[in-house]
Amino acid sequence: MKPDFLLTVRGTQRYADHEPETIELTTEAEMQHKDGVLFLSYPESALTGLQGTVTTFALHPHRVVLKRVGTVNSEMVFELGRVHQSLYDTGHGALMITVRTTAIEDNMTLEGGSLLVAYDISIEGLGMGRIEYQLQARRLSSQHREKEA
Repeated sequence: MKPDFLLTVRGTQRYADHEPETIELTTEAEMQHKDGVLFLSYPESALTGLQGTVTTFALHPHRVVLKRVGTVNSEMVFELGRVHQSLYDTGHGALMITVRTTAIEDNMTLEGGSLLVAYDISIEGLGMGRIEYQLQARRLSSQHREKEA
């Protein structure tokens, strides 16, 4: 992976009878544009509990696909007005996840920007709560990339 962006990912989970939990990760990411779709990929860390996994957000017109490959494998599709089901494979077993998207705000371009995805989640048919991802991407300076080389 050739990182060209600094990405801040803020994930907030709200489950019934629990205080909201927010995790924020700042990492280097790679952005590509192919066939009208913007792909934003980054390696997960121990902070998220997904170390060894690469997460990719594919930003299509009117929908977002979140794909994880590595120690955790999953693909979730977010599309307003639609419910999507998918398997979430932890390596120790797979769970059926259902997501109902409540908000998508895509302001991402090849120069950076922001993305908001919010959704209600059910696991194995049990309503669990609401999750929200907020992403902010900005280009790495050429000076930063020269240090890494």
